[in-house]
Amino acid sequence: MTRSSETSMMRAVMMARRIARKRPQSGSVMAAALALSVAASVLASPIAAQAQSPEQFYKGKNVTMLIPFDVGSGYDTYGRAVARHIGKHIPGNPTIVPSNMLGGGGLVMANHLYNVAPKDGSTIALMSRSNNAEPLLGNTAARFDPRNFSWIGNISDEVSICGAWHTSGFKTWEDLKNKEFIATSSGASADNNVYPLLFNAFLGTKFKVVIGYKGGASMNKAIESGEANGRCGWSWTSIKTTQSDWLTDKKIVVLLQAALKKSADLPNVPLVLDLAKTPADRQALEFLFSPQAIAWAMAGPPTMPADRLGAMRKAFLDTMKDASFLEDAKRLKLEIDPMPAEAVIAVLNKMYAAPPEAIAKVRNIMKPAKK
Repeated sequence: MTRSSETSMMRAVMMARRIARKRPQSGSVMAAALALSVAASVLASPIAAQAQSPEQFYKGKNVTMLIPFDVGSGYDTYGRAVARHIGKHIPGNPTIVPSNMLGGGGLVMANHLYNVAPKDGSTIALMSRSNNAEPLLGNTAARFDPRNFSWIGNISDEVSICGAWHTSGFKTWEDLKNKEFIATSSGASADNNVYPLLFNAFLGTKFKVVIGYKGGASMNKAIESGEANGRCGWSWTSIKTTQSDWLTDKKIVVLLQAALKKSADLPNVPLVLDLAKTPADRQALEFLFSPQAIAWAMAGPPTMPADRLGAMRKAFLDTMKDASFLEDAKRLKLEIDPMPAEAVIAVLNKMYAAPPEAIAKVRNIMKPAKK
C-alpha cells in the first residue's frame, strides 16, 4: 500500500469512528464494519487509484487497444503492429490486447471510447480518420468531440484513392463523369461513402455507393467478384499492405488521389484538390481532407490521468524509433512518419477553425447521406 493510500485508510477509519460515536446503539461491531466499508470505498475511488505511479498501475495489466475495422484491414495491420511493440516502452510493461470493434465506419468504437470505456488508461484506440469531422458535419450519431480525446500520437499521414477493378472499364478519372461507378462502403460516415458523394457534387462524377459491408475484406471480395467496380476513399497504404498482389498484377487502376498532397508513388494520378472548379470548392475539399494528416492516430478516452497519458505518449514516440518495430513495419509495408500528440491536436484545432462556409458546403452536400 502506498503512503497516500495508508493516509486515505486512516482518514476513512477516523470518519467511521465519528459516525459510530453519534450512533452508540450500533455497537463496536457495527462501527468496525462501517470503518472497513468506508475505507474500501476510498481506496477504490479514482483519486486513490490515480495515486499509483504509471508503473504501479500498468504492471501486470492488460491494456485494450481498440481497432475500428476488421481483421486484415489496414487499421488492423497498423494497430496490431504497434500493439506488439509498445508494451515494452510503457512503465510496468503491460500486455497490449488488440480488440476489433466494428460499426458505422468507426463511429461505434469512437462513441465507446468517449462515453463507455474506462478512463484510467487501460483502454486506448487507433482512431478512424473519417470520424474527426463528423460532429462538424452535423452527424448526431457522433457522440463525441474529437478535441477532448486523450491523443497519444500519429503513426503516419495518408493518401486515399479511388480505385477501379481492372475489368470494370474505368481507365481514367474522366470515365467517372461518363458512367455510373458502383463503390463499396462500410458506413455512412466512412471516407468510402463521404468522398464519392462529395466528388459527385464537386467534380460531376457518377458514383453510386453501396453501404453495408463489414470492412475491407468484404469490400475487396465484392470488387474481385464483380459485384462492385471498386472503392473510393481507400487508403493507399492499406492497399500496399493488404492487397500488394493486386498492384503487382495490375488488377487495380488508380483514378484519383484524395489528400492535401500527392503520394510520391502516384505522380501521374490527379489530385482531387487540383480538379476543384472554384476557390470555394478547393477550400471545402481542404477541410474534408485535413484528417488525412492524422490518418493513423492513437488516443485514449477523455480525462485520462495526466501521468499515464504522458507515459503513453512517451512510449508511443519510443516505439516509433524502436528498431524491431521499424523492421516489423518494413516487412508489412507500413509507412512510418510519426507525429507527437501536440501536432495531432494542432491539426484538429485547425480543422475546427475552418471557415464556416467551407464546413457548411460539405455539410449541406452530406445531409441526404446522414438521414
